[in-house]
Amino acid sequence: MAVDVENLNFSYKNGFSVQDLSLKIEENSIYALTGNNGSGKTTLLKLLVGLLKPKSGTIKIFDEVLTRNRKQLWKVRQKIGFLFQNPDDQLFAPTIEEDVGFGARNLKLEQEEVKERVEWALKAVNLFDYKEYSPFNLSWGQKKRASLAGLLVMNPKLLILDEPFANLDFKSIYSHLEIFEKLRKEERMTILFTTHNLFFVENWAEKILVLNSGKGIFEGDPKEGLNHPEVKKILGSYDEIHKLIQKNQEKD
Repeated sequence: MAVDVENLNFSYKNGFSVQDLSLKIEENSIYALTGNNGSGKTTLLKLLVGLLKPKSGTIKIFDEVLTRNRKQLWKVRQKIGFLFQNPDDQLFAPTIEEDVGFGARNLKLEQEEVKERVEWALKAVNLFDYKEYSPFNLSWGQKKRASLAGLLVMNPKLLILDEPFANLDFKSIYSHLEIFEKLRKEERMTILFTTHNLFFVENWAEKILVLNSGKGIFEGDPKEGLNHPEVKKILGSYDEIHKLIQKNQEKD
């Protein structure tokens, strides 16, 4: 298993909590977390990378138990690439090339290997020709790809993507999907992503976990999940939107 979570519990001071949550993500698979705003998706991601400490339960990443021990935490984090929803939270250097190479330089790698990793990562996200650009002068979609390149230089086995398609136009979404699929097939990466968009839940994910108020209410096949009565009650469905549009068109 790429990710194996059992009986996870966490609570903030304001009372919101993740309650008795379990999930399993197979290696080289695409897994989606979905649910309404405030359901616990981003909180769960932060727990998986050790940014938050669970009250109880266990988290295993590729059979390594995630603990608060600094050496163990660093060992596990080297296997994970965490892409934030807002790329401006990850970009900071004067040029894309410097920004992407930061993680590799931090690993104390030889300069030549850093250069090779940066070149590969930039080519993987189709930004090699922009390497001398400032990341702050890029479009939103290009910033997302630059942030992704900064993760790829670390050679992660698991990509965790928080709303990877948010605020992207259709052309950029297609470009990102191509990149993610190539990484999964050629680099054997496992992909875990959050989304509100049921299109990606139904058509891209191989397995889903639906969250509601910090609890898992369905885990399994996407199409089965989207037809589950409790899930439909929480998330809604395409059918409801289609009926609403038809109803309004008939009035016109």
